[in-house]
Amino acid sequence: MLSAVHITPNASHVEYLDPVPTLLDLLSNHLILVQTAPYLSASTRLNLASASHDFRGLVLHTPGVFRHLDLTHTRAAQLDIAPVDRGGETWRNAQLDENVTEDEFYSGPLRGIFSRLSHHNLLADVQTLILDTLPVTSELCHELILDPSYNIRLLSLRGSKHLNERQLCRTLQYACRPTRPENTPRLKALYIFGAPDMAHAPDDWHNRKGRMICRAPLDEWAATLVDCRGLIAFDALPCNGPRHISSPAYGKVPASHLVTAPGSRDSHPQWAVATHAVPGCAGCGAAPEGVTTHAGTPSSLLPLLAPPPLLSSSVKAATVPCSASTSSGFVARCADCLRDRYCNSCNKWWCEECYIPPTAPASPGPVNLSAADVIIVSPEGDAWVQQHEDEEHRTSHAKSKGRIIKSCWECGNNCHDCIEQTQRFCRGCCGGYCITHNEGSTAHFCDWCSSRGRFLRHL
Repeated sequence: MLSAVHITPNASHVEYLDPVPTLLDLLSNHLILVQTAPYLSASTRLNLASASHDFRGLVLHTPGVFRHLDLTHTRAAQLDIAPVDRGGETWRNAQLDENVTEDEFYSGPLRGIFSRLSHHNLLADVQTLILDTLPVTSELCHELILDPSYNIRLLSLRGSKHLNERQLCRTLQYACRPTRPENTPRLKALYIFGAPDMAHAPDDWHNRKGRMICRAPLDEWAATLVDCRGLIAFDALPCNGPRHISSPAYGKVPASHLVTAPGSRDSHPQWAVATHAVPGCAGCGAAPEGVTTHAGTPSSLLPLLAPPPLLSSSVKAATVPCSASTSSGFVARCADCLRDRYCNSCNKWWCEECYIPPTAPASPGPVNLSAADVIIVSPEGDAWVQQHEDEEHRTSHAKSKGRIIKSCWECGNNCHDCIEQTQRFCRGCCGGYCITHNEGSTAHFCDWCSSRGRFLRHL
């Protein structure tokens, strides 16, 4: 490396100035290189390697340069098929080769990229692979998870196209089977339930409450989350409500306190995917299954937070919330475990110990008879009890008033506090209306009466 020389006139010595470091000098520092590479696209890193012989050796032979690989915006990974394929030209061209299968057709772009990376011995260096919104087949996922030539620890498939999720569930269950080889599976984290456009949501589950998963997951995912618990972390959790066998509170809550979905054949399903994150019960501040906290729960049992980490491929880095010190914990539950006990507006809910909804089934038990009750027996042999209720008996057995009511179809189920803030009675027609979803309404008149009043004033 050459040094600049500065000679001062009439000076008795020569000053040697430090040279200005070049880009190659900066990237030769391994720490700077591995911290900078994840912010560059794959094509940018390869273009940098083609700049000179020194850059080529630095990029292609330094471990960790391709540890994080995001192919979401890579043009070569896209499968561009127009909605109208000009009479099926693309399909006819693909069918010219009778050996082309559906998997090879859809996963062809990604397999081509992996082949080029393998040619440069870079494929084994990839630990974080982002394939959001790309065409990914279940056969390709099977290879990424089980093939020993891959070393992927964190995989993101949010919004992937042409993905058979049922076959993916079978692959994950096979990878986590009890008879699996030692130190397997290599995959430790999988993003698949979140939205691909969720750029930054580090407070989900912990500080932001409500519905976390917008789309309804397949039934097979519930068993997969349970089978992979502790081995592979997901951006969702299995529901720990007392209705499920996998819950620590299973069997501890009376069946009469549980609400079954209308038309459901199984009142106690084995497991389900938690789609909501709610705080502690509004009544007691806890939950029968306990409250999940970041400090008191292993990283493998916490949900993955978006976006996937750039500078690490560990589960611990993917589960740390933005404000871990202020996180108050959460309760992960499915929609059925929150039925008729959850407010869609303020996210408050009441646990099974604090509130029994009026829709809960009555528990069978012995009938208490009084002296005024009469037992009636029909000629066919049927018998029933005609009870005489006095005023005190009717007061003690009055039907409980529901805490969750659907007063507006758009608002959904709301608690009484939210209903008082959004629901009004019209002074004109004496009908109820919602000031949030009835556009044109005022504090005293509904939208119809308000528009009619304005029309009459113009006459």
